[in-house]
Order: sequence, then structure tokens, then C-alpha cells
Amino acid sequence: MRKTIAFLFLLPTLLLAGWKTYPEQKALVLTHLTIIDVAGGPPKPDMTVVITGDHITDLGEAGKVSVPQGGRIIDAGGKFLIPGLWDMHVHWYSRVQWTSTSLAHMADQL
Repeated sequence: MRKTIAFLFLLPTLLLAGWKTYPEQKALVLTHLTIIDVAGGPPKPDMTVVITGDHITDLGEAGKVSVPQGGRIIDAGGKFLIPGLWDMHVHWYSRVQWTSTSLAHMADQL
């Protein structure tokens, strides 16, 4: 009986502890950038991309895309967006024990 009463008192606390509230995510707006078509089409200059949270929510020609109120606007003129490229910089090393000789050899190669 005691365990049941203790559980009933703790239950609301346990339920509320798992309740997460997320702040409203403001949009990130990249303007005047060039989008590279990875399917082989020509580059698309002077484009605007709207990103809300972790999703692209709008994309189109600069000036024709609705910019959400309160969004952070970044002028990306001269920059490129290449969809699909991420985490492409990786170093793979074998399980070789590094010695002062091997490190000196690597330094000579620079």
C-alpha cells in the first residue's frame, strides 16, 4: 500500500520530467546564393533558401520567396549551395604504431 501511494505521488513528477518544450525555431534565410544542380543541370544563380529547424522549407529566385518574419537573413552572394554534400572530410588511418621515424618521414613529405 505504501509503495502504491508513493508511486501515485511520484507519477506526476515522472511524467512532467519527460515533457520537453521546444522554443519556436526561427528561419534561417540564405539570399543571393548559387545553387549547384547535382543532377547535372546548370547552376542557378541569385537564389534564396529558407531553412526552418532542420528542413528546407522554401527555395526559389531571390525576391520571389516569402521571407518569414523574424528570420535570420544572411546575404550569401558569391557562395554556393551543393545539396547532398556533407561530412565528406574523413581521415582513415591504419593501426600503424607511429614512431619518431615515421613522423619525420611524413614531415619531409610536406
